[in-house]
Amino acid sequence: MFNNFRKLLLPLLLSFSAQSSHALKCSKWNTHACIGETDIRYDPNYTNNLGKQDMLWDLQEGFWRVTQESSLIMAPFNPFDLSAAIGIPYDDSAVITFVNITVTGSRRYDHEYIIYPAAPQEFCDLKTNPGDLNALGEGKCGVNGFATFSDNYLTSSHEKDGSGVLLGNAFGFSFDSGFDPSLDGKAYPVGDKTLTFITNNARDDGGRGIQMKTWLFTTDDLKNAKSTSERYNSNTGERISSVKYSYTRLPNEEAFINGVKAEWDANKVQSNVASRGGEVPMQTECLGSSCPTEEDWCKADPNCSDSPYQEPPGKRKAGVVAGFVIVAAAIVLGVVIGMYSLRLKRQRERIRLNFATRIAETISSPDISMNPDALKEEYERIDSGKKDGGDGYISKDELKDYMASGKFGEMDEKDFNVLYLALDADGDGKVDYLEFCSFLRLCAGNIKKTRQL
Repeated sequence: MFNNFRKLLLPLLLSFSAQSSHALKCSKWNTHACIGETDIRYDPNYTNNLGKQDMLWDLQEGFWRVTQESSLIMAPFNPFDLSAAIGIPYDDSAVITFVNITVTGSRRYDHEYIIYPAAPQEFCDLKTNPGDLNALGEGKCGVNGFATFSDNYLTSSHEKDGSGVLLGNAFGFSFDSGFDPSLDGKAYPVGDKTLTFITNNARDDGGRGIQMKTWLFTTDDLKNAKSTSERYNSNTGERISSVKYSYTRLPNEEAFINGVKAEWDANKVQSNVASRGGEVPMQTECLGSSCPTEEDWCKADPNCSDSPYQEPPGKRKAGVVAGFVIVAAAIVLGVVIGMYSLRLKRQRERIRLNFATRIAETISSPDISMNPDALKEEYERIDSGKKDGGDGYISKDELKDYMASGKFGEMDEKDFNVLYLALDADGDGKVDYLEFCSFLRLCAGNIKKTRQL
């Protein structure tokens, strides 16, 4: 019977399983809600645009003139031993920087023209060690200033919370570094006026430098901002430098170009040095000798890199799964259940009648319900088995020993299990005297009918 049942039900279940094996979409009538409905990181349709995730990025975009106050020590510079440099041979306290910030979709470009004034004469009069310079290029200490540049690249993150991932940078001082991907870090909007940048980059001495920089709009018209940058040696915890910046927004590109050229002229930056900072305005996306490639960008840019937050395949709702199974089973059960019930009922009646008849013959009474003493004696005989005899209950092993005494003929394991389940009315795994008597009393009428026949 069970084999027939399986043959009918199995094809239906296999058909349902085949449908389940295909990738299901979430948030359908038969599947659970998508994680992306409550967690934007998993929502593939949520924007990767920096400015749309947080308007501070768009508000920062534009042209800026920057002055700074620095704690760097002015010192002779050895271009062959960069790890030993703790300062530069220029007046770092009066540096002027022009910054051009561009935000395009998920990407942010930050280009800086940095102009150093010439060193004061008292510095130029100091004695230098062999190999040290108190001016770079062909410049003269105390006369010529110096120009450098910096490129910084950032993309939005897979967190989709307005945070940015630093892609790398380029820096030109005594040489042009080109794009360097070793810089890493993140940037976070804080409130409605502040951006925080945390960067981590390798040092020439084998250590690592950590820079923490904050940007804060200081006026409601967004034309002024301040920033503080502190650098630390992550190995020693020693602070390397601390710089304060003051930003003033320039009205347009023309003001930006004129400002850069005016500062170059005012600080007598040599033309060959100034040209190393790139043309103004820029003719390429970077000032360095090499720019990040699309492959470089796509290591972090969420528009072209794989997100770690992938929506898992949809899962069928438990009710739907149960519904399919129930419908499939109901179709089969509607055909099988009646036949099975009838067969089981007949099997139980046959086994009960056989057992009760043998008990009646054993106690020599045609009506087992009318001879309680003999019935009690027979119950105790069964309970006296060697397993746990005399405990007042008939165990399965005791009944099996009793049945094997030869009085009941051959009974297979299935019939024996059906018999014991019928005797054990409360299903506690043992048969007490009341259950024994109740069972035989139910069978008494059928014994009489059988003998009359």
